[in-house]
Amino acid sequence: MKPSLKWLIILLSAHTLLTPAGVFAQDGVSVPLKGFAATNVPNSPNDIVLGQSVPLTGSNADIGRDMRDGALAVFAKANASGVLGGRKIRLVTLDNANNRVRALENTKQLLDSDKVVALFGYNSATTSLDALPLVKQNSMAMFSPFTGSSSARNHPNVFTIRASYEEEAAKIVTHQKSLGATKAVIFYYDDEAGKANLESVAGAFEATSKPRALAIKRNTKLDASAFAAVLKDPPHYVLATTQYSVVGDFLKIATAAGANIPVAAVSFVNPDELAETYGDVARGTIVSQVVPAPRGSLLISNAALKDCAATLAAFSGAKLNYTSLESCLAAKTLVRVIQKVGASRVTRVALLHGLEGAGRLDLDGYVLNFSKGNSGSSFVDLTILSRGNHFSR
Repeated sequence: MKPSLKWLIILLSAHTLLTPAGVFAQDGVSVPLKGFAATNVPNSPNDIVLGQSVPLTGSNADIGRDMRDGALAVFAKANASGVLGGRKIRLVTLDNANNRVRALENTKQLLDSDKVVALFGYNSATTSLDALPLVKQNSMAMFSPFTGSSSARNHPNVFTIRASYEEEAAKIVTHQKSLGATKAVIFYYDDEAGKANLESVAGAFEATSKPRALAIKRNTKLDASAFAAVLKDPPHYVLATTQYSVVGDFLKIATAAGANIPVAAVSFVNPDELAETYGDVARGTIVSQVVPAPRGSLLISNAALKDCAATLAAFSGAKLNYTSLESCLAAKTLVRVIQKVGASRVTRVALLHGLEGAGRLDLDGYVLNFSKGNSGSSFVDLTILSRGNHFSR
């Protein structure tokens, strides 16, 4: 657990939400949040209720908490400022433990019991897939799932603020080719979402340099035998479409075997967790990012990023990272769309139509444009994990 989030220990159970007064309520317990009103106000039927399913327990718990907290900080600030004309946003977050079956159970609860107007910030394609027929059935939106996978994105009710894995892979492959690296192995999960990711990134390669592929079983501890074929015939680099644990395990095993095989990964790897968990062994790994760097000069020059950093610090004292920044920008976007729709008129259908007609949105320094489809951004930036476990351009 990150030290800055120790005060959030109470939030590790399955069901957390933000009350209109900026208070975490869980199992009848209210916990005041730093920087926001601490009045214990009951939930109102006038709330704009959003539903989120992310891992709050297990190996991906830090990712889920960052996704939740980046959004909660924005919603708490919006609620306190009254920009929604008296209505309050309430985010109901359920723990899916990064499990597809549990994610579906969460979605049904959010739709049937919590009566959410939209699904928000699901953590992956795998945990989003079973929600797709349900959002269509209920004429509602799924907004900003943290995935570039076509398996979840190519749906009329899904709206994203990030580039696709095709766009990320294209930038990685072009960069690697400029260095003379053309022989690659793609790591992918051997399931529905993983195979869609494989297809997406494989399309970035030319016909004369088609990559090999290595299927990885999800949520499995990997040993040297899993990578034997890669180590026997080393590629110029590995292109990973998996989570950080696969990349870290591979780098540890390759290093122990005396093999120097660089890794490039799409953003799904979760860069902050890769750096914090594997440190020096992952140094030199290239990761494509779909939001600007959450540290450095942009936190001074870019008003949107500066506000995300300040809002999160006021909310929890945490420092902004790539995950919480993406969540912050997604929440800012949704607040803008709700304002355009008219907070008093928000329903499932109205919010869906509002996203369909969102057009160009300037978040005071970070611009999204939905006029050409359901993805508001094609931003991709290549970074490398360097000394001090920081990503640099």
